[in-house]
Amino acid sequence: MRLTKKYVAEVFSLLEKGDLDGYFERYVDPDVKWTITGSNVLSGTYTSRKDFIDKVIVKLKASLSGDIRMIIHQIYVDGNTAIVEMEAVATAKKGHPYNNQYVWIQTFRDGKVITSRVYYDDVLVNRTITY
Repeated sequence: MRLTKKYVAEVFSLLEKGDLDGYFERYVDPDVKWTITGSNVLSGTYTSRKDFIDKVIVKLKASLSGDIRMIIHQIYVDGNTAIVEMEAVATAKKGHPYNNQYVWIQTFRDGKVITSRVYYDDVLVNRTITY
């Protein structure tokens, strides 16, 4: 399967709708290698979809009031790699807006994400995550 900007837009449309679970189930390989850069409480490399969901997504969802929705600003595709610039729109349970800026660099194989590298605002994540 040749990766196209149209396909990546389709993949990320689930995140625009707030369907984080659907995105991970449909488009992320079970053996994904997912790296969050920086020095925040979620930084690190996760070696499977389950590991990432259990250690990151569960914490993020528990710290937000309602769904997190992404607004896609730019999509770039080169070979089997997509770079997506987007903005998160949500509200933290602590009451402040969780409007984070993201860049995800993802490698695809057979229509599924097999590696992901994430850049975002460390300070906002640390302020938002509830322990």
